[in-house]
Amino acid sequence: MPEAWSGNEAERLLDVADIASFDKVTEELMGAFVRVASDLVGVPISGVSLVGEHEQFFKAIQGLHAGSTPKDDAFCAYAIENPEQVMVVPDLKEDPRFGTNPLVLSDPNLRFYAGAPLRGGRGTPVGTLCVMDRKPRELTPSMVARLQDLARGVSAALTLRHAIREVHRAARTDALTGVCNRKGMEEMLAETEPRDFGILMIDLDGFKPINDTYGHAGGDRALVEVARRLSATVRSMDTVVRLGGDEFVVLVRGVDKPEAGMGLAGRIHAALADTFMLNGSPVPLRASIGFAGIPWHAGDVPSLLERADAALYAAKRAGRGVTRSAGTSTSGETVGRAALETRLREAFAPGGTVPFHLVFQPIVELKTGVVSSVEALLRWRTDTGLSLRPSDVLPVIEGMGYSGALDRWVVDEACRLIALGHPPFTIAVNASASTFGMPGFDAQVAGALRKHGIGGDRLVIEMTEGSLAGEASAAMANMQGLAKLGVRVVLDDFGGGHGTLARLRGYPFDAIKIDRSLVTDCARDAQGTALIEAVAGMAHAFSVPAVAEGVEDAAQLHVLARFGVERAQGFLLSRPVAWDRLEELAASIPARVQAVLEAPAPAA
Repeated sequence: MPEAWSGNEAERLLDVADIASFDKVTEELMGAFVRVASDLVGVPISGVSLVGEHEQFFKAIQGLHAGSTPKDDAFCAYAIENPEQVMVVPDLKEDPRFGTNPLVLSDPNLRFYAGAPLRGGRGTPVGTLCVMDRKPRELTPSMVARLQDLARGVSAALTLRHAIREVHRAARTDALTGVCNRKGMEEMLAETEPRDFGILMIDLDGFKPINDTYGHAGGDRALVEVARRLSATVRSMDTVVRLGGDEFVVLVRGVDKPEAGMGLAGRIHAALADTFMLNGSPVPLRASIGFAGIPWHAGDVPSLLERADAALYAAKRAGRGVTRSAGTSTSGETVGRAALETRLREAFAPGGTVPFHLVFQPIVELKTGVVSSVEALLRWRTDTGLSLRPSDVLPVIEGMGYSGALDRWVVDEACRLIALGHPPFTIAVNASASTFGMPGFDAQVAGALRKHGIGGDRLVIEMTEGSLAGEASAAMANMQGLAKLGVRVVLDDFGGGHGTLARLRGYPFDAIKIDRSLVTDCARDAQGTALIEAVAGMAHAFSVPAVAEGVEDAAQLHVLARFGVERAQGFLLSRPVAWDRLEELAASIPARVQAVLEAPAPAA
């Protein structure tokens, strides 16, 4: 019978439970490691096992139909007793621990076992990467070392999946109040069926005097109390969101008539009216509320947000503690969106002039500070001087079916600038998921290269994981076609989705770009730092260079350099600039990078 692990068993079981709940993508990734382990050792059976409180089970297995096994009979339960070593049993039948084991004496009649312990997200031993055979055998020291290396790779993958899950959860939760935050709301709205749905926009009245009188600590206590009261007032199907500052939103589902939304607003006013004591003094909590609902005030979620915001503005003008419902006229929203759609139709019509232009952000080699390439970023300044953000324009372009036309324009413009011959930078352009996931994108790129008389070695295409969600064979064909042209393909937003790890082994990416949300937090706390270490380790395990985007401070750059991230871009190194300013800017970046990295790392 295996001895109990000497560490914190409760924490270990939490790690096991986390991994057991991982999705199919993780199982596919574990399967890839299992196949490599079998090939390495030359055995027919291999698996990734998890050792629970009373039983062992497999997260991935090859060569054996295996269910759960009582912990007392599990070889892996013995292996995790010493998490730092690979347990090798050349002949199970001759080992006093296993000679009478039913797995040895009867089906599947195992005789050989080697298990390299795995660690979960909390660092505890959760199971093994194990290899087995029905006949005795020996392993060379080299094989043992390689098996342990593979186990470290599996552990890194498990740690990364755990960290990503935690980061995703934290990224969608307001740190102060514990309710949903703006990012979480945006994701919910993207998945919302636009019917029988309403939005209450809430802005606290007189919050500034609370901050001025009681300080930010007092203001934070007031915000926490408001979030608590909102959560206690709404129904279980509704969602409370803190947008930031003293702004809140309630996403109201199952609204059968406008009066239902207004009724909830009335209950919120009543809940906030109850006395709130702060440092022994009563503090009034009042709010202005704007309501809009589908289908009464808008036909889609973006319009609904604008209508609710307009209703809130009307409530603020009407006085404190007031609710206003959106009117039935949507002319203000329609004019703006209609004008945008009209301009886009004109731009993408034959002979039309695209209103966009490109700016370029340098991508820097961290070891030398040299600019290795630049990323092309889209900008649009209207005739009236208003700068429209890509996040405002791109969803409209996608909804109108112009994503492919925009991608063709961007590739053509990048090729035109490369053909100028100066400055001599490689340009990385972003391809939409719909474009890269459709057959023939490689041919479009080839046409642009021929048109401007250049080779593909100075062009990089950045694609997202979403490109693989449809017809994966089309994406693979495009990657192979681009490779023949000399065009490199980079996987963008690595670590920001749920399937990127499994994709790495199956697709020939030339580099990965670490999602900016992971870079933002990499120097903030131990979890953020560990996550970057895991991402970088995974990239290196697959021999793929890592590029960090969104680098904004010296602490982040120090963390990235420490863990061997090869390249970086972000406002710390350079803001996006026009093409003709790149060469002068690039000359100043190496000294800037050197100065940052030679200075002591800022305290976390």
